[in-house]
Amino acid sequence: MRLMWQNMIDVSGVVITAGSENADLPVSNLIHPHRGKVYRTGVSVAAEWVKFDFGSPKAVRDIIILAHDLQVGDSAIKIQGNATDSWGAPSVDQVVTYNPYVMAHHFPEDQMYQWWRFIFTKGAAAETRDIGRIYLGPSYECERGPAMPGGLKITPDDYSVTDSTPDGVSYSDIRPIRNMVSVRFPPVSDAQMEQLKALASACGTHTPFFVSIAPASKPYDLLYYVKARSLKGRELELAGPGGPRKWQAELELAEDI
Repeated sequence: MRLMWQNMIDVSGVVITAGSENADLPVSNLIHPHRGKVYRTGVSVAAEWVKFDFGSPKAVRDIIILAHDLQVGDSAIKIQGNATDSWGAPSVDQVVTYNPYVMAHHFPEDQMYQWWRFIFTKGAAAETRDIGRIYLGPSYECERGPAMPGGLKITPDDYSVTDSTPDGVSYSDIRPIRNMVSVRFPPVSDAQMEQLKALASACGTHTPFFVSIAPASKPYDLLYYVKARSLKGRELELAGPGGPRKWQAELELAEDI
């Protein structure tokens, strides 16, 4: 299970530019926490790029492209990283495998570069493409994932409102369905608990982050953009006389729209 909450593109001072953009949906929308407030390309070129200048080298281990509408026929989809704003032979030139709506790539170790680009080529220059959020940053791989059995619960939550007329005719205001995600860990170490505390301190119940529950077997089906529903307490357990401390911990999360 992987947690990602230190998005480097959101840090103050980061400069974000694009090869093209729609005037009403600029590239600056990528740092808006709502995935529905998208960046949209222009309609002048087929080869598109979004570039990030972090100001200094920053650790990037995971890349997530969320709420995009790239098409299966689009090509040259890559994430690139480099020490300078020069892209002839960047130090990182990683192909990103196409997947509808969300794409991701995980590096085995941190990549430390100041400059990053996401590039792709549309099927036709006159078409547009939307992207809701991009994550570029480190990740924490939990030493222990959800307890089994019963440590993971995913519940769809329909925000639609249904009512009836005086004659009994039902009607609905259809709204989004989001997932509620509950994770109960088996007893975890001090080290994992410190990471969960860091996540709670940084995001509270106010800032969304990414959680990938089974990144190897379900890289997209169990990848969620969430906020904490509440900050859960932690309970100390002892592994045995004189043994290392173990903690009970939970995450109660709501998918963020």
